Order: sequence, then structure tokens, then C-alpha cells
Amino acid sequence: MRWVVIAVLIAIAISMASALVFLYRDAGAGRQRMVAALAIRVGLSVGLFVSLMLAYRLGYIGPLGLN
Repeated sequence: MRWVVIAVLIAIAISMASALVFLYRDAGAGRQRMVAALAIRVGLSVGLFVSLMLAYRLGYIGPLGLN
């Protein structure tokens, strides 16, 4: 579980970095790639939040860490 969370956090950071690159590279023209990268970031963030809440409710993780 810990490695999955770390992998998703890295994917979120990569998505944010790619959105920044697309912001500078596509300045003014079309910003569909930047919007898509940010949408992926939001989807990953929401998915991580929901999966952490679900894991807590199912008892996989507790207040003091993994069970």
C-alpha cells in the first residue's frame, strides 16, 4: 500500500511538471495538452484520496499506520 501511494504521488508531480512544460511550450496557441495534464492530476489526486479513505474504512490502514 505504501509503495502505491508513493507511486501515485510521483505520478501527480510528473503530471504537474508536464502541465508546466505545456504551459510554456504552447503559449497562447491551444492549451488542450496543459488542461489534459491538469485533469489527469486532479483525477489521480481524487483517486488517491478515495482509495485512502476506503482503505481506512476497510481496516487496511489505521491511525498509527498500516495494520
